[in-house]
Amino acid sequence: MKPDTPAPAQHTGTSPAVDIDAIILSACAGIVGQGRHADAVLQHALRTDPGLTAEDKSRVATAVFDIVRYARFLGALTSGDPASIPLVTTATLDAWRLWRGRRPPLGTADLEMLERAAAFSAIRALRESLPDWLDQAGMAGCGDRWEKLLPALNSPPQQVLRANTLKTTASALLAEAARMGFPGRLVEWAPAAVVLEGHAPVFQWDCFRKGWFELQDAASQAVAAFMGVRPGMRVVDGCAGHGGKTLHLAALMENRGRIIALDSNGEKLAVLEHRARRAGAQIIETRAITSTKIIKRLAGSADRLLLDVPCSGTGVWRRNPDAKWHLQPEELPRLQAKQQQILSYYSRMVKPGGRLVYATCSVLPAEGEEQVARFLAGAEGAFSLSAEQRLDPDTHGFDGFYMAALERTSP
Repeated sequence: MKPDTPAPAQHTGTSPAVDIDAIILSACAGIVGQGRHADAVLQHALRTDPGLTAEDKSRVATAVFDIVRYARFLGALTSGDPASIPLVTTATLDAWRLWRGRRPPLGTADLEMLERAAAFSAIRALRESLPDWLDQAGMAGCGDRWEKLLPALNSPPQQVLRANTLKTTASALLAEAARMGFPGRLVEWAPAAVVLEGHAPVFQWDCFRKGWFELQDAASQAVAAFMGVRPGMRVVDGCAGHGGKTLHLAALMENRGRIIALDSNGEKLAVLEHRARRAGAQIIETRAITSTKIIKRLAGSADRLLLDVPCSGTGVWRRNPDAKWHLQPEELPRLQAKQQQILSYYSRMVKPGGRLVYATCSVLPAEGEEQVARFLAGAEGAFSLSAEQRLDPDTHGFDGFYMAALERTSP
């Protein structure tokens, strides 16, 4: 069986001096073999050879991400051993081309490899290409839903923009993208989202430099909308990171009120500040969490608190396929303990009558529904669950997210 994947652009204009295969193999080795992050490795690879055309870059990106997604399956095809450790070699690249139908079978060995592909497709962890322990954890947590989630999580992601409504509208951004040669569509339940056809060099667009949009999946955009913010509110983003949701909140608040963006990583907050200046978001104040005093000083002050907590990232494997190779078994309980700690301690920042939104880009209930239930059981009636939502890639077509709105009912 061959999971569907979009064909890369046809190769027509590469200089003879450009070794596409070497670039693909080097990037895959850095991601799968050395555990480096896919986005950073790929961006570096695409900058190493000035002879790469736009079509070359598209071919490289398509190949690298697809090979990383199916590294275990391809490793088993080349070695014949289902338990083989995923490694990317010249043989892996050749097997990928055969499996994807990019070259015909040339002899008995190729025909035997295709027979192995059919046989291995009956084994879920091999077919969907993930570690056995992670497949077992997903099945234990998600049940039959896991079978539907995995193919969706292995599908290539769409390119989604979030219109910055401080400067433009989704309709105007859609028209501008079409003018640049990339038509798209709007999303009914994510009013600022613009889904592009194909993958555009959006960071080179003049409207990006003017702050018209950010690159943000539609499911991620749903989190800020779930907050129910209004202009004039005092909002705390407790795990702000690079600030994608922080910026969205500023736009929803029409630049009126106050947003305090917290994170333990000062470098991420510096990126947020740069993005805020480009977006024209003037109500964001960043604070690095260097001690518990930061949280104590904000106790009982927030109309809204967003906790987009660190998690396994299982909901964003489509755009971060390397994450399933970086994640280790001992990390899941450690992440869940950290989520519990953040919920328990940071929740004190919400004022009576205020709202806490707990969010995670994980498809595992142990990081979503079960965490919220555990928190409420220990909150002694101080919080109540007013709404929760799960967005799954197999049903909504975007990343996997869970979010819950908790109202503070007593001091």
